[in-house]
Amino acid sequence: MESSHSIIEALVRKIKDEMFSSVDLYSFVSPSAYDTAWLAMVPGGNDGRPMFGECLNWVVNNQREGGFWGESDGYGNPTIDCLPATLACMLALKTWGVGSGNLERGLAFIHDNTEKLLAENHGRCPRWFAIVFPAMIELAQKTGFEIVFSDELEEVLTNIFHHRQRILERYAFLHLEIGV
Repeated sequence: MESSHSIIEALVRKIKDEMFSSVDLYSFVSPSAYDTAWLAMVPGGNDGRPMFGECLNWVVNNQREGGFWGESDGYGNPTIDCLPATLACMLALKTWGVGSGNLERGLAFIHDNTEKLLAENHGRCPRWFAIVFPAMIELAQKTGFEIVFSDELEEVLTNIFHHRQRILERYAFLHLEIGV
């Protein structure tokens, strides 16, 4: 007699197979370099390969000429969005040990363009950026990327990190106030 646990597992497998057999899983994700990179980092199981190998291939093959991934303005120039997208793509490549040339060009882009892109925003940055970019820098550094910024840029980045902290504290306070 089968255990109830194995019956439940079989039913879950059957439901998943039926649900996802006719659905394009990629339709659930926006077509951005940042999101694609995160999908590329998802392990596929015990085989040591990514679950979404096509996403990893996309990252390897879609680095822009300037060494970045992500959106560009109407003239092909990188935007502030490229900073976290480039770091995410670099993390995906490092996760799977591929694209050493891509990694070198990506790191050069980060070093050469962060100050310029942040200056173009006159020291202000969108809230999403203040949350995502510092986290991507921290994750990249923990993963072993040597990201070194000038003293002037370190001050700007410190301000962005503080901005992130204020945003997070404000949202934590709001959640406490409304009981969420």
